[in-house]
Amino acid sequence: MAEPDAMMRGKLGDFFSISREKGIEGLPMLSVTMYDGLVRRDSIDRKTDSELGDGEHLRVRPGDIAYNMMRMWQGASGLANEDGIVSPAYVVVRPKKTIDPLFASYWFKSERMIYLFWAYSYGLTNDRLRLYPKDFTEIPVELLPVREQRRIAEVLAELDRAIDSTDLLVEAKQRRKRALMQRVFDDARRRVELMDFADLIKTKTKETAGQPSIELECIEGGTGRVLDPVVVGQDAGPRLAFKTGDTLFGKLRPYLRKFAYAYSDGLCSTEIWALRPKSGVCHPRYLFHVVQLPAFDQAATKPTGSKMPRAEWELVSAAPLPLPSMDRQVAIAQLLDAAETEANLLADQANMLREQRRGLMQRLLSGDCKDRSRIMKEITV
Repeated sequence: MAEPDAMMRGKLGDFFSISREKGIEGLPMLSVTMYDGLVRRDSIDRKTDSELGDGEHLRVRPGDIAYNMMRMWQGASGLANEDGIVSPAYVVVRPKKTIDPLFASYWFKSERMIYLFWAYSYGLTNDRLRLYPKDFTEIPVELLPVREQRRIAEVLAELDRAIDSTDLLVEAKQRRKRALMQRVFDDARRRVELMDFADLIKTKTKETAGQPSIELECIEGGTGRVLDPVVVGQDAGPRLAFKTGDTLFGKLRPYLRKFAYAYSDGLCSTEIWALRPKSGVCHPRYLFHVVQLPAFDQAATKPTGSKMPRAEWELVSAAPLPLPSMDRQVAIAQLLDAAETEANLLADQANMLREQRRGLMQRLLSGDCKDRSRIMKEITV
């Protein structure tokens, strides 16, 4: 084995041991997530009951890395920051002295390592690929010196802390907006049914091939932000034609809260409602904020007996919702628009930091030595 301060080459088994240490009673149950790493299972929306006893689970200690055999090639691994237990279906690897655990957790997410995890996984199809422990240990790697590992890990961890702080600010701004919505809408005592101030648009167009269309996946849940539209294929079905000022709402899986404001004319999936404010009765931006109200959510998510959760217009259109005077609508819309802009600016900042982190990870963990050295010098100056 090479000296700790020299470039190291070998197999993953030279740098990690496979831990099969049994769990003990009283330790928290942890789960591997795709994007958040290893987290407490009770912090996520998953079934927490298990027929296995604590001793039948695997123990993880701080510094261990657990990975999902079926999803390692997609990046499903996480660093343990506390003692805990994980499902015996996971694999627990324990870094040796020649590798920094925090660095390893980032390294395992790099493009090069993801490719190697895929290459050494076995299965007839992608959804059956598994990276078994013995194959993990056989993966050939070239590893940076320990001191450089730690420097890189700290740089990336600092970026993560900045992202986390920005996310907390975004959440605070969103909570403020929701509280503001509750207050201003509660003040609007007049309640009328949605159908009295908004129409459901059903205009469809058949000639859609090659045209951009907003699909459900193009709308970010809960924020009103729209990603780039997709280009409609040759065999695609008809699309709805919406107009500037319409409010779009994802009627399929309405609990995802996919809503957006139409800043220009366009096409969208028929799984999306195009709601058009009645002229002289409802202000367009006011309607956009109305669909974010809890009362609208309750009407849209009422059980309908369908296997696929879907909002029903007959129920939603009859929902009693606040409708003040037009002047008051404009004032409310301006107030909520300002709050939304603040939250969106912070969200853009968080996304920019994520892009920087992604690019930095690629260059630090997969780039050439000269590029990496130059970046580290620039960062530490």
